[in-house]
Amino acid sequence: MRQLKEFEKRAEVIGKRILSLINEKKTILIIGHLDADGITSASVMGKTIQRKNGNYIIRIYSELNPEILMEIKKGEYDFHIFCELGAGLATEIEDIFKDKWIILDHHQIPSKEQNMKQVFNIWQFNYDGSKEISAAGMAYFVAKKIDVNNTDISWLPVVAMIADRQDQGERRSVLSLNRMILDDAVKEGLVNVRRDILLYGRETKPVYMALASMNTPFIPGLSGNRDACLATLASTGLEMKQNGRWRTLADLDEDEKKKVIESIIPHLTQVETSNEDVDSLIGDVYTLEKEDEHSSLRDVREFGTLLNACGRMKHAGVGVSICLGDRNESLIESEQILKEYRKTLSQLIQMVLEDDTRIIEKNAFNMVIGDGIVNEEMLGSLASVLSGIPRFELKILLVRTTTVGHYKFSLRRPPQAGVSINLGITVKEIADQYGGNGGGHEAAAGCKIPTARLKVFLRTLNKRLQNNNENNG
Repeated sequence: MRQLKEFEKRAEVIGKRILSLINEKKTILIIGHLDADGITSASVMGKTIQRKNGNYIIRIYSELNPEILMEIKKGEYDFHIFCELGAGLATEIEDIFKDKWIILDHHQIPSKEQNMKQVFNIWQFNYDGSKEISAAGMAYFVAKKIDVNNTDISWLPVVAMIADRQDQGERRSVLSLNRMILDDAVKEGLVNVRRDILLYGRETKPVYMALASMNTPFIPGLSGNRDACLATLASTGLEMKQNGRWRTLADLDEDEKKKVIESIIPHLTQVETSNEDVDSLIGDVYTLEKEDEHSSLRDVREFGTLLNACGRMKHAGVGVSICLGDRNESLIESEQILKEYRKTLSQLIQMVLEDDTRIIEKNAFNMVIGDGIVNEEMLGSLASVLSGIPRFELKILLVRTTTVGHYKFSLRRPPQAGVSINLGITVKEIADQYGGNGGGHEAAAGCKIPTARLKVFLRTLNKRLQNNNENNG
């Protein structure tokens, strides 16, 4: 049974602790992960402390391990808030930082952390952190306990929940605690929610380019083919340009949007397509009302991609600045970062798909070898995109790269794979067994494995996945 009252009480206790630190003029280090959820959760805490005239510093990391924790300790900060990082490492954090820390997270945790008071994790309260709340959402509930007026930053966890693919309700809606946060954002006039065509780039991309980028569902003859998309849309009589500017989906009226849908359906019906594929074209879209039209920040899904790009391209500070309100230099810089990110990701996808030696098919999973071409910051982004491509959607997908003394993996469980195994738990158990570390969510996880234990790790993982498939088959 979900424990909302207990969750709220713990948020209040943590909020009081942080407020006392602020009043005592203590310096608080906020440690965030480099993805959109990590950047937004760190920003929620930073903005909350800032408003109380507190002293804080934000640092963003790609991962945590005992060595990194020891480096952080050298800073001799008065207190440490770990956002979207630290799940599974609470014992090590306690050993190093004593009582000067808390973790705000939504990843599944081992049983030994369930009763740790300095761990504030949604799984402690019988909620599912993969779809009911993000780390930024956890930070937001604490922020509200510090000051009830912090509802005006509710838009930040909305960006996080969508970027973290938690829009898992009917028609891409959000659920549970995420819905409570979204309701705050709507009441504040910060976010508008409506049903519309689910094309990425609705504010910034010409309609034909947005259509070409659609992979969920994959549209035969259109996905990845800009020329075909342009020709298909033009044949409907849709006005593609206005006053010399390419029109975006946000520019179209309802009748014009119907033309877009009507142009897509024949392509879907050419192959074996379920009604779910057609239905998935329409869903909830989330618009940030205070952002400029045709800005990369106006559509929540685009905003999330921008933050991920900043983190993955090693410019997380730019993403933090934008979350904290900079709409000048940081925004301009982020647009260039986003271009480089998209270019890099596109090149990586092409390099992988054009080289069959980089693709290994096992009984229970497909593995993409990114050794030598994929840096660890880009690993998760590449895995997410590849898992939506038809070639990889029927099995668990592993994307691998090398780091010093280790292999690093990002894993995805595509919906079409029909597999029920919890990747976060499975990967953590196996990684721990072989001297590595890992964790995550049911459908998305990551791990780091010592180089010498690669073969036994893959063998064990394949066996676990096979056994799971047989038991559920």
